[in-house]
Amino acid sequence: MKKFAFVGAGKMASAIVSGMIKSGAVRPWDVECVSGADSTGADLARNTGISHTAKIENINAETVVLACKPQQLAEVAQSIGQKRMDLVISILAGTTISKLRERFPNAGKIVRVMPNMAALISKGISCFAPETELEPDQEKTVETVLKAIGKVIKCPEAQLDAVTALSGSGPGYVFEFAAALIEAGKELGFDNETAKELSIQTILGSAMLLEKDERSPEELRDAVCSPGGTTLAALEVFKASNFRKTVKDALFAAEKRSKELSRL
Repeated sequence: MKKFAFVGAGKMASAIVSGMIKSGAVRPWDVECVSGADSTGADLARNTGISHTAKIENINAETVVLACKPQQLAEVAQSIGQKRMDLVISILAGTTISKLRERFPNAGKIVRVMPNMAALISKGISCFAPETELEPDQEKTVETVLKAIGKVIKCPEAQLDAVTALSGSGPGYVFEFAAALIEAGKELGFDNETAKELSIQTILGSAMLLEKDERSPEELRDAVCSPGGTTLAALEVFKASNFRKTVKDALFAAEKRSKELSRL
């Protein structure tokens, strides 16, 4: 029996498997994967040294990580839903723990996870919600999987829609802001490459400073400003357009949509 089996071998599964092995937390021979008719499973096995099986019913592991598409859940459950396994960890968007329990009645514990796109470079943040309280070794297993792609926070399932709105969808907001900076930079006279480099490094450096500095975002913002200066002139435009309310409204819209999807 393997320690881990990944159902799905796409970008997120590949990031997790690669991170687990690279960190030394898991050995390649402890992991297997299965994928659809494409080559992703075989590619992941070749790149990492894990096992690959073409038939989902052949997987046999203590922990199964569901990293397939949500619409494939019924097919997956038909093949392995009755198997006994210690843990089922799901990163399927919009799929509640109650739905997973219906599909995997013999699973010991079920954990639902919301990662984000930065997991692809092991700089993500994942929130996980357990069905019930986990045993210490089970929680360690969950952290082994998720720390391979970044930081980890435990939360109740009721908060996962809000997590989706803030951090799950969050990279999309940052990318849109970056695109806006680049576009404005080009209109200021920079070529595309220069505008892109200035924008990306500004966002990256500011985020790193925000992480390492003990001051609040507001305090750091004020430190950039000087009376009658350029930063203050720009921030006044943000304030006039009610920038913070726009961000808040966007997050509430994302949370609402997340709740709608979980009811489908």
